[in-house]
Amino acid sequence: MAAAASEETRDDPGRDGTDRLRLAFGVAAIAVTFGGIVAAMVLAPWFSLTGNALSDLGEVGRSTAGLFNLALLVGGALGTAFAVTVWDDTDDPLRRGALVVLFVSMVCMALVGAFPLPTAPHGLVAVSFFLTMTLGVLVWGLADLTGERPIRGGVLVVGVALHVVSWLWWGLFAWPGEGVAVPELVGSATLACWALWVAVEPFRG
Repeated sequence: MAAAASEETRDDPGRDGTDRLRLAFGVAAIAVTFGGIVAAMVLAPWFSLTGNALSDLGEVGRSTAGLFNLALLVGGALGTAFAVTVWDDTDDPLRRGALVVLFVSMVCMALVGAFPLPTAPHGLVAVSFFLTMTLGVLVWGLADLTGERPIRGGVLVVGVALHVVSWLWWGLFAWPGEGVAVPELVGSATLACWALWVAVEPFRG
């Protein structure tokens, strides 16, 4: 059913602009968010992937706080716009459910930037981001896996599994260190994989 909807919208010339807008929002969200995170890492010689959380880069009073938090705010806003543009491209109930969860995830990511460490809401919005992101990508991946996109679905489900395992491994063995930046990056990379794959789908063959 979702495949039929996708084929119909691709045959509609009016969809071309929407597809390009979706691509722009998706790529921009990834570029702004990861660009800001990487730039903040480079500017923070004290930061360690094994000894810190990514949110430490945005802690109030840090020289990197403005850059890191702005990247999350803007990236989250772009991510919500991306989710909205994807909505009409599928009528599959699982994918639409995943989009609702991923929209909430993008809002939470922006709120992480709005409420940096050590403000009270930070922990709640940060945990909510990772939980909703994991659930949303998993549900989308399962819909793909049981539908017409088994390769993409398999990659997304494996990415989610690696994300969950990285957190369990850290929790059980404190590996690769006391910091949580590594599992955070694994999850963020999985989310970026979903967004980029969905963004470029209309332009593939």
